[in-house]
Amino acid sequence: MNYSIEFFRLLAVILITLTHTRNEFSSGTLFFIFEELPQIGTVLLSLISGYLYFKFSRKKENFYKTKVKNLLIPYLIANLSILFLVLIANYFLNINLLNRLTYDHTLITEGILSLNSPPINPPTYFIRDLFMIFTILEIIKNKNIYLLLLLIPMLFIGKLFLRLDIVVLFTSGMVIAYFSDWIKLNRNIIYLILIPATIIFAYFYSANISFIKYPISLLIFILLLNNKIMFYNVGAFTYLLHLYHSPIIVVLHPIISKLTKNNVLNPILQVILSIFFVYVLYLLTRKITFLKILTGQK
Repeated sequence: MNYSIEFFRLLAVILITLTHTRNEFSSGTLFFIFEELPQIGTVLLSLISGYLYFKFSRKKENFYKTKVKNLLIPYLIANLSILFLVLIANYFLNINLLNRLTYDHTLITEGILSLNSPPINPPTYFIRDLFMIFTILEIIKNKNIYLLLLLIPMLFIGKLFLRLDIVVLFTSGMVIAYFSDWIKLNRNIIYLILIPATIIFAYFYSANISFIKYPISLLIFILLLNNKIMFYNVGAFTYLLHLYHSPIIVVLHPIISKLTKNNVLNPILQVILSIFFVYVLYLLTRKITFLKILTGQK
């Protein structure tokens, strides 16, 4: 395993965590750090997923069954558990924790199945779209036509992908993996072209971070991919952080707000405590084998 990838993945998920904090930043440096810079996170994760698929996963037997185990099941657990807590809070404590969904059938069609919008645990939409990509790859590669029973209804009653850019970025990751040896041999030339091009692009489109995040992320990924970084295998922890940071922040925010009125310290504590509680959960999955189901057996 190239542990540079592990570093990228952890960085990307921490960035995603930043953007889900409750904060009052509307401009300036902190707004950039908490709201604009984190948009790179999902872009990096998409590139990483495509790269790892082409380099490693596509060669494995029972690939799709593995993806059911490490994508679909953790996704369902992460959203069903939040749905259960939301219903408990509403019916027994009279607390409404919903801000997008309503207490009707959409709790299932959107909150869990995510037919047209992010699920009840919003960041997990990425896992949902990634699973749909692997479903299509399984149909194409292994002629598993039975999976059309999943895809065809999605085309008629929902969206196949919530974000098409994830598909494009996943494909880009595969292309980078395919040409990885060539990139290594010609990386100095590639850098000479990519770095000035990205700087120029960013200069002219600096006001639109949602647009320039793509070339910047692509440049970062290519620049660092071939430069080995000494790091650890943090795949299971990173996955848990991606799946559970948002509900933890929802719970922590009102508590932290009562403890501190500092608008800067508040979101910082949300991030630090989210990482801490997810790490505790991660340690439990190392001690209790059954709980590895939460990380897709990672």
